[in-house]
Amino acid sequence: MCALMLEFAKLRRRNVWLICFGTAALCLIWMASSAARTAQGSSDGTTSLLSMAPIVNSIVLTLFAAVISSQACETDHEAQALKELLCLQRPATLFAAKLVCSLTLITITVALETGGLAILAAYKGFTDQLSVVEFAAFAICQIGPTFTVAAVVQAVALRWENQFVSLALGLALSLAGLFSLFFPPVIQRLVPSGYFGLLSCVRMSWDAATHVTSSYTVPFTWGDAVLLVAICATVIAVSSVWFSRKEL
Repeated sequence: MCALMLEFAKLRRRNVWLICFGTAALCLIWMASSAARTAQGSSDGTTSLLSMAPIVNSIVLTLFAAVISSQACETDHEAQALKELLCLQRPATLFAAKLVCSLTLITITVALETGGLAILAAYKGFTDQLSVVEFAAFAICQIGPTFTVAAVVQAVALRWENQFVSLALGLALSLAGLFSLFFPPVIQRLVPSGYFGLLSCVRMSWDAATHVTSSYTVPFTWGDAVLLVAICATVIAVSSVWFSRKEL
């Protein structure tokens, strides 16, 4: 707990809370633009709203994860502070504290986004309202891919002092996640940010004859969820071992 509090103390001048609120607001504004085209009291309004989540979050939350992970690591790279810090903290403790710090910021941001979506759906009077449990499940499915991206970027950010590398990786993962949504699932599974689409229970279909886009629900893909957990655990384990052996 002390190590985690120190991580937040390092970030107090980095405007991370403003970034969290700005990210959640951007996601909501983007989705609200879609909701504005849906009729008041629509029977599939909430489903249509959630169908936008994989597109929006694969871009915005992926970049958000890259930014906060890079910020958390940059504070220790400045003035070669990492060398002195590891004389006082064990590498495993420092590494874990940064991950938990990122996870906390991600959870707060996704919670704000999910709460905003619930309020928006209620305001529009959509009849297909979701329960608290369903909204919680939606939030978890957004936290998983975002945290995995954060773990990947943190490994890179701790490896290279120049944070342009980690931010460039975040941008690449953001674009890869977006484009993977239009490819078969086997391609999506290769990209951490592609799991926003794989874990979504809402899909969109385009009718070429009527030129109408419709949304429909599908069963939750437990296999992809397990695969994402395995990928995240592997990234954390490998990068943690590497960091503990890092020569400064």
